[in-house]
Amino acid sequence: MGEARSVVERFYAAFNRGDLKGARESFDHNVVTVEPSGGEMRGLDAFAGYLAVFMRAVPDAKLNLVRAVESGETVVIEGTYSGTFTGPLASPQGDIPPTGKLFDLPYLEIFDVRGGKITTHHVYYDQIAFLGQLGLMPPPGS
Repeated sequence: MGEARSVVERFYAAFNRGDLKGARESFDHNVVTVEPSGGEMRGLDAFAGYLAVFMRAVPDAKLNLVRAVESGETVVIEGTYSGTFTGPLASPQGDIPPTGKLFDLPYLEIFDVRGGKITTHHVYYDQIAFLGQLGLMPPPGS
C-alpha cells in the first residue's frame, strides 16, 4: 500500500470513529470536492461542513471499503455508506426529520493525494436510491 491509499484510509478510520477533526486532517486546506447533492465544494471548511451534516443525521455512519485501486497519487474506492438515519438532515428547505431507516448505499470515490493530503475528491452514488433507503421517497422499482 502506498502513501496515497494510507492517507485515504486514515480519513476513513477517522470518519468511522465520528471524528470530524481527525477526518479534516487528511485533506488539504484547498481541497476541491465534487458530490452529487452538494455540487462542487472548494476548501476544507466547505467539505467539513458537508461531512458534519451527514455525521449529525447519521451518527452511526460507516464508510465500508469494498475495493481500492491505487495508481501513483490517485486512489479509487468502491464502497458502501451505511448507518441509521436518526438525526435531522439539513437541506436548503430546512431540517428533514429522521425516519429511523437503516441504509447501505453503494458509492465510488476518486481521491488525488499530494504532499500527504487529499487535494481533490469526487464522489459518485445514486441519489434516488439513497433517498429511497432513507425513507424519503419510494425506492426505485417499487
